[in-house]
Amino acid sequence: MIWARDIANLARRDDLTCTMADPAMSTNWGRAMTLPDVSVVIPTAGRSTVVTAVASALHQTCAPLEVIVVADCAESAASSAVRNLPEAVRVFFTGGIGANGARMRGVVEAKGQVIAFLDDDDVWVSDKLEQQLSVWPTEVGRFCYAVISCRIAVIDGNGRMLKVLPSRLLGAQQTVADYLFRRTSVAYGDGLLHTSTLMCDRALMESEPLDLALPRHQDWDWVLRVGQRPDVLIRMCPDVLVRVAVPDRKSISMSSDWRASLAWLEERADQLTARERGDFLLCHTTPIAVRSGSRREGLIVAGRALRSSRPGFIAWAVWGMHMLSPKLVDRVSILRRRLHHGMRRHDAADLLGRPEITA
Repeated sequence: MIWARDIANLARRDDLTCTMADPAMSTNWGRAMTLPDVSVVIPTAGRSTVVTAVASALHQTCAPLEVIVVADCAESAASSAVRNLPEAVRVFFTGGIGANGARMRGVVEAKGQVIAFLDDDDVWVSDKLEQQLSVWPTEVGRFCYAVISCRIAVIDGNGRMLKVLPSRLLGAQQTVADYLFRRTSVAYGDGLLHTSTLMCDRALMESEPLDLALPRHQDWDWVLRVGQRPDVLIRMCPDVLVRVAVPDRKSISMSSDWRASLAWLEERADQLTARERGDFLLCHTTPIAVRSGSRREGLIVAGRALRSSRPGFIAWAVWGMHMLSPKLVDRVSILRRRLHHGMRRHDAADLLGRPEITA
């Protein structure tokens, strides 16, 4: 149980020295490799979960230079969780400018060469920074900046792991837009670059800041912009290094403002292919619209997709399932995972030459 092991380690570790794994395991390390200093930036609205998020950042096998918590509230309104954080944590207050504004305040205050973001309700595994630094590019080439991501485990309120995302990693020659928006499976999370997984150069954040005006799709907007730059290298670790909480209904990602999603797509339409635009409309904007309580909005989105883009067959299948029932896609995904796990168990039994074990 990797999660139990890591959380237990948080309670007993006091060694904050960097114990980097064997450099020979990575093709990018030089003999005299010096690790870049990492500043961890955690925006928070004051939730109690920020305590666990901070602990997971402080107790990394490769210690960060600093952990910065930016509370998006007035100092006088700070929660007890924020007020009682360890003295080693640098805490700032922004007075209610939103999550992206809080993140950028953290970037401004950061002293490290590298920024690693962590949401206040998510948790890193103990070697998250170590694993990502092991693939940090050190070779001299055409890339001036790097962005490193990884897989996540989605955890429910009872601590149970629901799924591992994404199902596939970004290809070496694949564009960010194709990876994120071109749908190849009905299951959610086909392509994903979650904010709590991202590690990047501080200089990149300064030259390509987050858009503070966006009401939604903030993380997609940023990775799409930096992914189009020829001087930016994006890599993904194949391991699960972040434990992500299921968003609550008050979060932006769970809101029903589908018109904000549509407005964002129209603003970025020239950066996407017709297939990417169509798949986005049917697989991302439609679920938001249907969640508002009326299928009429889903039909409006489909009409827009027909007029201005070319969605793929799988995207139409996802759209149809959402129109029938918003929960149908989740049920299909659960069934698909169960069948997949059953096939893997059956294959393992065949290889071992013994009967399949059933639960």
